[in-house]
Amino acid sequence: MNGNFELILADTSELIAECLRVRREVFTEEMGVPEEIERDGLDVLGRCDHFLAFWDGRPAGALRCVLRGGEAVLQRFCVLREYRGRGIGRAMLAATEELYRGRAEKIALDAKLGAAPFYEKCGYARASGEFIEAGAPHVKMEKAP
Repeated sequence: MNGNFELILADTSELIAECLRVRREVFTEEMGVPEEIERDGLDVLGRCDHFLAFWDGRPAGALRCVLRGGEAVLQRFCVLREYRGRGIGRAMLAATEELYRGRAEKIALDAKLGAAPFYEKCGYARASGEFIEAGAPHVKMEKAP
């Protein structure tokens, strides 16, 4: 990985707004997911943990995590197009897994079907059959932190 990676907890309204900007660029503008589906009541300070990834000091990715019982559910995981292929997604997963080690029995996420091989390479296993979410086929994936 060439470059300086950092994942921070978005613990201010300004940082959450930056997470939402990154998500809008990836999910709404690039992938065509309607904003009313992409955003929900968890997208405010204190409802869940939001994280912002930086590459060489610039926002490069975002994700959020909801704790449900013993499960840390990763959601809205994305990397901006110009930063893909640099290992940022893998680094984001590793950093998030470390943060929830001891706080959750497993890490779970709903992966777009085309992204499932990436998550499998990162140690995640399929935990469901295919289902449709936001108009696209997905599969639930899990990993012990």
